[in-house]
Amino acid sequence: MYCLTVSYPKAEGTSFDFEYYQQTHIPLCARLFGEHGYVGYTLRTEEGKGPGSGDLGYASIDLIFESREHLQAALAAGAAEVGADVANYTDTQPRMSFSEMSLNVG
Repeated sequence: MYCLTVSYPKAEGTSFDFEYYQQTHIPLCARLFGEHGYVGYTLRTEEGKGPGSGDLGYASIDLIFESREHLQAALAAGAAEVGADVANYTDTQPRMSFSEMSLNVG
């Protein structure tokens, strides 16, 4: 499996519309990437909250694909539309990273 992680760091003067993100943007990604080996996602909110840490980010999402090739195909098909939608929910600069992953449940 292959993972695209998108993090939304907090910075002074930035905002993030969680309702739009969860109800509109994530379903848009699922729709556009669904035919390209998209498996699902994990969403983390209020990043950095915990013992001894500051509030570092609004959210982080892992979009999971069957393979690197599937992720590349998904981005080729839908990255422009997904990217254009970002301004509808945040003015912070998203950070992306990519990684190989294994999913173990239990």
